[in-house]
Amino acid sequence: MGTPTNSAGAVESTSAQRAAKRSLRRLEMFLDVLYALIVFRMLAYLPSADDMTWVGKPLGLLGRLIHERRDLWRPVMGIGLTVVCWILNNKRLNRLHRTDGAHTLINLVQMAFVCLFIYFAVADPMLAGGSSSRALQCASLALAGVTGQWAWAHARRYGLVDAEAPGKQLDEIGRISRTETVTAVLNMPLAWIGTITWTLGWFLIPLVITQILPRIGRASRTSI
Repeated sequence: MGTPTNSAGAVESTSAQRAAKRSLRRLEMFLDVLYALIVFRMLAYLPSADDMTWVGKPLGLLGRLIHERRDLWRPVMGIGLTVVCWILNNKRLNRLHRTDGAHTLINLVQMAFVCLFIYFAVADPMLAGGSSSRALQCASLALAGVTGQWAWAHARRYGLVDAEAPGKQLDEIGRISRTETVTAVLNMPLAWIGTITWTLGWFLIPLVITQILPRIGRASRTSI
């Protein structure tokens, strides 16, 4: 039989583990609610149809949206980039079995950068403010990506990750997170070229990183 001291230590350890798991669930719930509020906030910038001027016109409401496609595209871009951050964040958290104070704090700092991105996107939804607003959006997402990688590295270093999770899947999560960060960093100079170039960068840069460059690398190794 164990001594009273050993029994008390085991009970304390089990209690701490349960508290850490509850903290992880609360963190997940808080971040999910915050991301949902951000998406809801961006929906408010969709073209308004309250004036009913689209009634009786060709294509009706669809025609109104096509006519105001620029107003439509910006919130769609903001929502899309926010959802990407949300999905990557969930990929990381789903592989954890607990959290700690430092990990929670890092995640909250990451959310602050995501909110900063939304602030710049909402402040200049038409991107009429020039290159500065586009660059600041890239910078905010780049910092959010770096902070997310920091949280992931901390989780792996201090044993917060589920021990049963395959190593390849954990490495893949890290690779996807790096792609997110590199995309935001490389897209920043495109902010000074133009709106269309900057917008296309969000689609083309990750395509080049994840598809074209690996194929070129494999082809070069095969030729050697």
